Amino acid sequence: MSFGSYLKQQRESNNWTIKELAERLGFSSSYVSQLENGARIPSHKQLESLAKAYKLPEEEVRKHWTEGKIQQVSMESNYKFDIKDAGVKRVHEAASKLEQGLEELKNSFSVDGHFKLPVLVAIPIDDLDGHLSRTSEFVLLPKDGVTQGHRVFGLRVSELSLPEAGILAGDFIILDADIHPKNGDVVIMSVPEGLVMAYYHERGDHLELRPEKKGFKKTYPLKESKMIGRLVYHIKKY
Repeated sequence: MSFGSYLKQQRESNNWTIKELAERLGFSSSYVSQLENGARIPSHKQLESLAKAYKLPEEEVRKHWTEGKIQQVSMESNYKFDIKDAGVKRVHEAASKLEQGLEELKNSFSVDGHFKLPVLVAIPIDDLDGHLSRTSEFVLLPKDGVTQGHRVFGLRVSELSLPEAGILAGDFIILDADIHPKNGDVVIMSVPEGLVMAYYHERGDHLELRPEKKGFKKTYPLKESKMIGRLVYHIKKY
């Protein structure tokens, strides 16, 4: 979801008109419309004001803003690269893309401004730390898009997908292995029948798979279920 679509969704869920929201922000109605349709991208400094106006946690707004930035880059650039190539050439390539309307994200590609996110080639059922230490492939992610101390990693969608959420083979997802999932979150779980991507829903001491998956039970005891990671970002591959 683009950042503009996210803002529009939040406004409509509160039954606010564009004019009402513009008054809350102190912006013009046309500027709010441009934000929602993606014609304008707010600056990093404006996110605090947006969070207050939309009555949302600032951290949540910043994460969606970061995801929108990354998604725009991924639509024009191959997000895959090997760490051996992540030198001057890669930085120059990224900067050239970001100059086309992504000045804010370009500034985050400094030595101290980005997190080197490990990308795994397979879902790590066991020994996640070992998989993370052995990978040689990374993508860059702004530091404010990562919870400090959490094991966060990227993965290309192949066998597992969740069409109901628009997550299809070929897409790129970023997962947090240490965050506690809430009902409705998209997660990859390990259950006795295997791995599954689904919406997380607790029913007492059981996990309920939504949607139901062919070959899997509808519910599992939580003690027999293991979360591999909760979806943090979803990047479409066009």
